[in-house]
Amino acid sequence: MKRFIYTVLALMLAMPAFAEDIEITFDKLPEKAQKVVLKAFPDNKIKKVEMERRASLTQYEVKLSDGVKMQFAKDGTFTECECTKGAVPDMLVPSKIRSFVAREFPDRTVVRIEHDSKLYEIVLDNGVELCFNSSFRLIDIDTVEL
Repeated sequence: MKRFIYTVLALMLAMPAFAEDIEITFDKLPEKAQKVVLKAFPDNKIKKVEMERRASLTQYEVKLSDGVKMQFAKDGTFTECECTKGAVPDMLVPSKIRSFVAREFPDRTVVRIEHDSKLYEIVLDNGVELCFNSSFRLIDIDTVEL
């Protein structure tokens, strides 16, 4: 049993060695991701594009000239957007969430959105974090530091 525990610990310590961030050109992004970036931020310049590889995960990160940071899954599916100046474009926020924010938090904008198949987490410009399930029902409210 001790041998098993030591083996697991050794593997856990070695995992960061399998991590790799490779800077790539914009045209090396999956086409789906390219389209989202160009449609959501047509006037921004691409500052940096990285392919991040972890043990069994590949994802892409795109940084734009005005501080926008976007992440995409291996297949180019949009997973995260953070805007340091201004709001996340409406096209990246599901309409049911946009309606909820407009109704419950008038005069507030979404500055960060992150989602996977089960959850949507958004952060408003006042630091309120809203968590929605896959049916777009609010399941948690919290505050975060901006």
